[in-house]
Amino acid sequence: MIAILKHSTGSRLLQALLLLVVILGFAACKKDNTPQKEKDDKQIQQYFQANGIDPATVTKTSSGLYYQQLEAGAGDKVFPGDVVSVHYTGTLLNGTKFDSSVDRGKPFEFKVGVGGVIAGWDEGLPYMREGEKARLFIPSHLGYGRQNSGPIPANSPLVFEIEVLDILP
Repeated sequence: MIAILKHSTGSRLLQALLLLVVILGFAACKKDNTPQKEKDDKQIQQYFQANGIDPATVTKTSSGLYYQQLEAGAGDKVFPGDVVSVHYTGTLLNGTKFDSSVDRGKPFEFKVGVGGVIAGWDEGLPYMREGEKARLFIPSHLGYGRQNSGPIPANSPLVFEIEVLDILP
């Protein structure tokens, strides 16, 4: 009888130890529950600080998009539904360039506000005028989100320098 009790107590102790190891393992693997929007905003704010961008020169929208005018435009304002011709350069926050119409020497044309481009562009272009140069700081949910897109890793905030060359008829 004593042998059975010893075995039962040892078995319970072993079960308790295994349970403790499993619990500690899950605790060590705890996922970062900070929402991606907050992470993106923090990264963009750090980018401003690291690159000497005065927050007073940047407008933040309710969606989290940041708009910074670099050169004023004298032409018409861009509206959703307009077809525009733009030059742009896109980079990651670490400075890695992933695309540039300027480098290709060919402007990009698209219709604003119909989902033909990332949401950050559809939202940001109506802040601009023909002839204007601006910088858009786009949180990942207005860019490519949780997907990798070519050289753009998932959950990457993006920086685009855009010049509106023309609003096409």
